[in-house]
Formats: sequence, C-alpha cells, structure tokens
Amino acid sequence: MSKTWERVIQENRKDILQRWHERGLGLFAEKMSAGTPLGEALADGMGMILDGFGDGGETCREGVNRLARILAVHPFRPSRSMSLFRELQTILFESASPGADRELCRERIEQITFDAFDSFMEHRELIYKLKVEESRSQMHMLLRRAGT
Repeated sequence: MSKTWERVIQENRKDILQRWHERGLGLFAEKMSAGTPLGEALADGMGMILDGFGDGGETCREGVNRLARILAVHPFRPSRSMSLFRELQTILFESASPGADRELCRERIEQITFDAFDSFMEHRELIYKLKVEESRSQMHMLLRRAGT
C-alpha cells in the first residue's frame, strides 16, 4: 500500500473515522447514536480497519471481522452492509490531495470489501444454523411433551 494513503489516514484519522462512523450509524433504521454499545463497537471496528489499512495485517482483519459480525446480525441485504466500505473509499478520496494514486486505494478497499463479505456470510451462515438447531430443539421438546 502506498505511503500516501497511510499518511492521509494518519493525518486525517479523527475526521475520517467520525464521518465514516456517522455514515455507518445511518445504515440502521432505528435512531442510533455513537454512545450506544453498538455505536462504540462500530467505531472500534472502523478504527482497527483504519489503523491496519496500509498493510492489511491482523488489526485490519480483526476490524473487518468485527464490522461483518455487527452487520450480519441485522436484517440488511449484503449489498447494503458492504456499502459501508464504499463509503470509506469516498471519504478517503475526499480527504486526499488530487495527486494521490486512487487506483491503489480502490484496490485496497475492494480487497477489504471482499474480506468483509466472506466474514459477513460466515456469520450469517452461523446465525441460520443456530436458528435451525433452536427450531429442532423446540420441536423435540414439543414432541416429548405431547408423548407424555
């Protein structure tokens, strides 16, 4: 990753995070604020992504996983959930000077989005498996009660 984008993030981190966080909170139909546990978890995950944006290391992956987990438990379409990463790209482009290599940033955001989608789908799959197991358990209990 270009040092240019790392520098853009470092110099504008607070503003980038605040703007991205506001847009993330805007995804939720109910009035969501930064001070709620969900709002704080969203900000933590976003901060981790920004901190590891350049190298795509463990910090970034953990942030992506945290955001994907939050988004997976809400009834959003995957495309709506992943739009959050497109928002980051827009904010970064607005924060950078005109000479910055935008293609490099696009590629990085694309990779982060793909990673987020994979994680999102893993979490969704787990949620549905848990729902099926719960339904089976309830059915088993009803059958046991009916048999006695």
